[in-house]
Amino acid sequence: MTDKIAVPITDAVADTLFIPLYMRHLETLRDDAIISDPKASELVGHIDYDFEKFTNSRMSQVGTAIRVRHFDREAARFVREASNPVVISIGAGLDTRFERVYSGKGVFYELDLPEVIDFRKKLMPPRAENPHLAVSMFDTDSWVGTIKREHPGAQFMIIAEGVFMYFTEEQLRPFLVSLTEKFEQAELHFDACNRFGVKNSSRHDTVKKTNAQFLWALDDDAGLSEWTPKFKHVSTERFMNQERRRWGLACLIGFIPGMKSTFRILRYDILS
Repeated sequence: MTDKIAVPITDAVADTLFIPLYMRHLETLRDDAIISDPKASELVGHIDYDFEKFTNSRMSQVGTAIRVRHFDREAARFVREASNPVVISIGAGLDTRFERVYSGKGVFYELDLPEVIDFRKKLMPPRAENPHLAVSMFDTDSWVGTIKREHPGAQFMIIAEGVFMYFTEEQLRPFLVSLTEKFEQAELHFDACNRFGVKNSSRHDTVKKTNAQFLWALDDDAGLSEWTPKFKHVSTERFMNQERRRWGLACLIGFIPGMKSTFRILRYDILS
């Protein structure tokens, strides 16, 4: 692959996929890197895109690295513990978790809009252990049915990395409740921001350079359990509690009520 590939993506939310890709690349270049993702660096070199606009976005770089490390560890743990594991990445974009985590066990699905999956296939062709689904995450009748038919008796882990905050509660609530109706049991892992984060979306060091914005605020870590008792809140990890040296003075936010939970990572279990 010598010529750079043009970007055909028109959806504003889908366009944000280049943020975590570039942040993973920049982090990989550091001597004290939180994560290592040489595949991300390879992809950046093959894509015709203005990545430079995201340069010097320290907060996003550290946050992305912490988030990637967390989800990688959780995916590795899930695959190790489950007898027939299936990991589903919603809004996968150009995620490279399969390359980082896969060790010969499990199936890792990449789910995203058709224009994103078409673009992804040019860079990372699907494999039997890493299939792609070109469908909106909201079309649960389609993709959940497909996966469950392909993997009867499997255990499921759903990861939504940098996705949910770009949609409204009116969109997310029926979607998430639908997941609890279609999966008897599953793990759901996602990152979220509170009302402060949504209100300050226009100041976010990378999102402000796109046409997207944060729309969904989750202030109560256990809030999804109010939507349906099939959701059980299991854990919360706060970004600012980790890698304080890399955050610098910004880590002081982690001590301010109302701000310390601006961005966090949550796990819910779907119970039958």
